[in-house]
Amino acid sequence: QDLLLNKTVSQFKSLSKYPSVSRDLALIVKETVSADDIIASIRSSNEFTVQDIVLFDLYRGKGIAEDCKSVAVSITLQNYSQTLTDSEIDATFNNILQTLANTIGAKLRD
Repeated sequence: QDLLLNKTVSQFKSLSKYPSVSRDLALIVKETVSADDIIASIRSSNEFTVQDIVLFDLYRGKGIAEDCKSVAVSITLQNYSQTLTDSEIDATFNNILQTLANTIGAKLRD
């Protein structure tokens, strides 16, 4: 019975009727930067439209400096009150990229 008393109840979040948008970024970061650091940096950009962040590829080798790695990230955006415009999406990703550069020194891979 004590287990039932400590149970946390999840909050219900309705689905958005507006479409989501996903974009992939290939980032160059120092070898010491963790996946958690990347996710925390993206979250710290305070972009309320960021719904999901998935790191899906890691590359070390030719074309990447020895003390760096390339990490591919998929970011999903969605607004619950309107369809995102191209300019809003671009502004959001520019803000995310600026935050990544300032907090963890990430750069877009060429």
